[in-house]
Amino acid sequence: ADIFASTKPQYLEGLQIYLKVNNLFHNRLGVIIPKKFVTLAVDRNRLKRQIRELFRKSIDIKNHKYDIIILVRTKITSQNKNYFLRKINNFVSNLT
Repeated sequence: ADIFASTKPQYLEGLQIYLKVNNLFHNRLGVIIPKKFVTLAVDRNRLKRQIRELFRKSIDIKNHKYDIIILVRTKITSQNKNYFLRKINNFVSNLT
């Protein structure tokens, strides 16, 4: 809850991303996908796993460790899911 109060979100198309430097030795990632935007739990959990995997594979930040929260703010369907994953991947690439 501290990250919501202390930082302003960065807006990508249909996503809010909260980013804060932490004092730990590792990154922390939170993914929030409301039921309103992805109705089936199976699809929500699959999308969360895919986002976590993107971060695991591509995040290699040497200087800072971050607390990152991704909040979905638009309906994600099977047709536009890959588009959102590419947007998140581009965001992660810009962090490193």
